[in-house]
Amino acid sequence: MERKHTRAARKPERIGQLLTVAAAAAQSLARERLRPLGLTPRGWAVLSALAEGGPRPQIDLATATGTDRTVMTYLLDDLERQDLIERVRDPSDRRSYQIHLTRRGEETHRRVASDLAAQADTLLRPLDAPERQRLADLLARVADGWAVRQGTPALAARSSQALAALDALAGAESRTRRRTRRPTRSRVV
Repeated sequence: MERKHTRAARKPERIGQLLTVAAAAAQSLARERLRPLGLTPRGWAVLSALAEGGPRPQIDLATATGTDRTVMTYLLDDLERQDLIERVRDPSDRRSYQIHLTRRGEETHRRVASDLAAQADTLLRPLDAPERQRLADLLARVADGWAVRQGTPALAARSSQALAALDALAGAESRTRRRTRRPTRSRVV
C-alpha cells in the first residue's frame, strides 16, 4: 500500500496540490519563528528584500515582495513602529520615500534568517543535501519561468533570492553530514 501511495503522489496533475501542502508547511514553520518577534511572513519578506537589495522606494518594495501597495503601507507602518525600518524622503523626488532597514532591522534580519534556516532544515529533513539543492534549483526555475510568462521579468530575480537561503542550507547540511557520517539509506525512486 505504501508503494502505491508514493506513486500516486508523483502524478503530474498533483503537482499544484503537493506544492500547496509544502508551502503551507513552510509558512507554518516560519510563523512559529516569526510570531514571538512580532513579525509576519509578509513583514519578513520586506526585511529580506531590504537586506538583500538595499533601500528602495515603497512601490519597488511592493513589487519585489508581491504585496499590494495599500497593504504595503500598513505593513511598513507596523515595521516602523517596531523600529525595524525607516522612511527617508527621497532627495530626488520629494513625493517619494526610500525605505531603509534600521540597525535593529538589520540585527533582527540576521537573527531571524538563522532561525528560519533551522526551520527549513526541519521541513527538508527527508531530503539529503544534493536533493535540497536540486529542489531549490527547480523551484527557482519554475518561479522565474512563471514571472517571465506573466510579463514581469523584474520579479524573476525575486524567486532566486528567496531560494538562496535553501542553497546555503543545502551546503551547511552537506558539511554537517560529512562530519557526522550518517549511514546512507536506500531510496525508492
